[in-house]
Amino acid sequence: MAFAAALSLSVFPACGIYEASRRRSPVHLISRTALAWLVVQGGTVVLLYVLHRAQILSSAWFVYWTVTTGIGLLIFRAVTLAIFGLVERASRQVKAATLDQVGHVAQRMRTSGIGKRIVKRVFDIAAASCLIALLAPALAVIAFLVKRDGGPAVFGHVRIGRDGRPFKCLKFRSMVMNADAVLKSLLERDPQARAEWEREFKLKNDVRITPIGRFLRRSSLDELPQLMNVVRGEMSLVGPRPIVEAELARYGDDVRYYLAAKPGMTGLWQVSGRNDTSYATRVSLDVSYVKEWSLRRDLTILLKTVNVVLRGSGAY
Repeated sequence: MAFAAALSLSVFPACGIYEASRRRSPVHLISRTALAWLVVQGGTVVLLYVLHRAQILSSAWFVYWTVTTGIGLLIFRAVTLAIFGLVERASRQVKAATLDQVGHVAQRMRTSGIGKRIVKRVFDIAAASCLIALLAPALAVIAFLVKRDGGPAVFGHVRIGRDGRPFKCLKFRSMVMNADAVLKSLLERDPQARAEWEREFKLKNDVRITPIGRFLRRSSLDELPQLMNVVRGEMSLVGPRPIVEAELARYGDDVRYYLAAKPGMTGLWQVSGRNDTSYATRVSLDVSYVKEWSLRRDLTILLKTVNVVLRGSGAY
């Protein structure tokens, strides 16, 4: 352990982990941390082998120590990035923004909710990092199954985030490669499907979905890549339903509440009927969530989400 600690003092700076990180993404910095730790552990294994003392430590214990310590380093690095990133961003917003630019809701959240936002961000990035590490084998298997038809495993659809910033919301691809052409053809020849699309921006019996995609949607596994959106700060584990730009107008005056928060992987809409709820109900649930946010409520929603996903309620 002493050798590993000493080696870390050389390897971690060499990997640029302690350099100014303003222009580098959280994913880049976290991956550098993981790489540095693997190098340190590799050096430790070599030393033990050279000294013929490998039998002193069991393989199981060494693997356990490597994994748990590595995850701990990733969480610590992620939390540090989250705290300093939020403080820096909040400072810039306070200096640059005015009440007329952001509106009453955003101003109130900035002046009285900075502490809550930091707590939420720290929780998001720590939990998402752990989930990515734990689910890595499952993510690899799903990606392999999706790619069997020759298309990409993951795609990003543009959604609107906090303060109106667009971002690519990641998902495992669940549709055929020519999904846009299939949708256009369907809406042109099927008035009922066109009316459903104009009303809900989705179809209950969507002919574009592949067999593996239907399973992924039913089980909500198609949304797991959004954990990377959470780590990058584009989404939260819990929040309003991510929407496209065309849907903003349907929120009316309540759009300011949606734009004041990060979209979530899950939310009140997910545990309150999901796709079976009307559009107006979804909007009211989003507004209610933003108005009454608390960490306790986020934890409650996450626990309820597990039950909803296992039952497959409202998923299609």
